[in-house]
Amino acid sequence: MSKKRNRRKQHSAIARDQRLFANSRVWTWEGLTSPVDGQQYTTAERWSPFGWITMGEDLAHHLVNHPRNWFVGVRALCRAPDGKSWMESRLFDLPSYNIQQVENLYHELRADALNAQRTDQVYDLGWICQTWHGKKPEDPLELWHYQYAPEEIIRQVTDNEKIINRMAGPGFSQERYDRWQQVNREYLEDRKRVLEQENAA
Repeated sequence: MSKKRNRRKQHSAIARDQRLFANSRVWTWEGLTSPVDGQQYTTAERWSPFGWITMGEDLAHHLVNHPRNWFVGVRALCRAPDGKSWMESRLFDLPSYNIQQVENLYHELRADALNAQRTDQVYDLGWICQTWHGKKPEDPLELWHYQYAPEEIIRQVTDNEKIINRMAGPGFSQERYDRWQQVNREYLEDRKRVLEQENAA
């Protein structure tokens, strides 16, 4: 008597990996620093049945070192002298890509976002990337890229208090403004030096 063949799909490490990181995000703000060591820090999270949970460093590296479907956003936080605040954003979809391989995209989006503003009215700038798996999700308000933006800016696109409380991050402060202005000067000096070296090569 012949044995029945097992027709179940074989385990796929790649498929499991894609499911595990199907709804993950990573972001940073150039003007916010860690209270522990004073250095700029990056936050990486993934969705779980218990809500968003912070990833360890190993998982975060794994997230960005493999091809995935990405939403990419660069966002500038702005404040006019009269106190009015807004966020200038540049968004991009990047299907099936290793985010580590597109460093120049960040520089381009960063420059584009800042070109639309007076630099003296920008008090921070950062990037955020979020994954999706399968069909691209519908998000007419592009709420994903408001993660950890100031409360008053999130309120410009939604009045859902639960969403606002979950997503909101720190707002304007003179310290944050001064720190980012310094970071931006150093960034521009570094970019100028790198481009000069590339052109000379």
